[in-house]
Amino acid sequence: MKKLLKMTTLAVSAFLAAVGPSAAADNPYGAPPWTIGFSQDTMDHPWRAFMVTSAEAQAEKYPELIKEFIYTDAKGTNEKQIADIEDLIARGVDLIMMSPREAQALVPAVEAIKKAGIPLVVLDREIVGEDYNVFIGGNNLSLAEGLGKHVLGSVGEKFSYLELEGIPGATPTIQRHQGFASQIEGKADIKLLDARPANYDLAPAIPIVEDWLTRYRDQFQVIYAHNDPMILGAINVLKEAGYKPGDVYLIGVDGQREAFQAIKDGWLQATSIYATGGAIGLDMAVRVLKGEPVPKRITTETPIVTKDNVDEFYNADLQYVR
Repeated sequence: MKKLLKMTTLAVSAFLAAVGPSAAADNPYGAPPWTIGFSQDTMDHPWRAFMVTSAEAQAEKYPELIKEFIYTDAKGTNEKQIADIEDLIARGVDLIMMSPREAQALVPAVEAIKKAGIPLVVLDREIVGEDYNVFIGGNNLSLAEGLGKHVLGSVGEKFSYLELEGIPGATPTIQRHQGFASQIEGKADIKLLDARPANYDLAPAIPIVEDWLTRYRDQFQVIYAHNDPMILGAINVLKEAGYKPGDVYLIGVDGQREAFQAIKDGWLQATSIYATGGAIGLDMAVRVLKGEPVPKRITTETPIVTKDNVDEFYNADLQYVR
């Protein structure tokens, strides 16, 4: 069997006991069946769509407890995500799952959820404050630190690099930059040539990398992207420009099937798995609604995948590991 993030499952196994059909007598959220609303930043991204669909599939395992699973698509805007959450509140959902676009911008939405007395499960990106029942996500700082150490061990301490950043202001963007940079600070022979946001998407990464090839061709040895779709966009550009696998040391984040294939093909040298947390989040939502204890934070594992261990994680039938 392939190692599909067994470590994450083991880490939360104590909180995944069998679910009974009734809520505790003093449960403030009432008796089942319940309606769960999921506010997603955007569905126009495979990783985020998988987060929602995996939660939706998990909800089907609780037919006596969940009467409806509703999800909304903010289409990549803070304003619509706030409006979506207001709509979920108006529709009387019993719990909200949310993966926020930006922490500071979503403060009004979090305040509205709290005012309505609705429990909140947060996935992936942080919110401001701790007005949530459980947060599920990887440690982006340590993830990026690990990738920084990996590059130093693989490339050495003399190289120039380019950085494809995620959404400006989003906590993973900030931490994935800070963690990587912390490992190379003070090394005189390592230089960041340029860093630009491509918003965690493949298409915006393409013109950025095309421009970089015009400006910096033959000057860089490494491209670090904050997620796999952006590095896959970079690979497309490098292929078109006549580069060969291994000419540039390429690094991504997420654990996307296509990224694993790129590793097997020699184009991508490393990625770090970042689980969506959708299924675990749904399980935690059920426990919250039942009035059962849940951990305040669940930190998913973020193993680095290279050609040496990619076969342990690769599954042609799964777009993401978890």
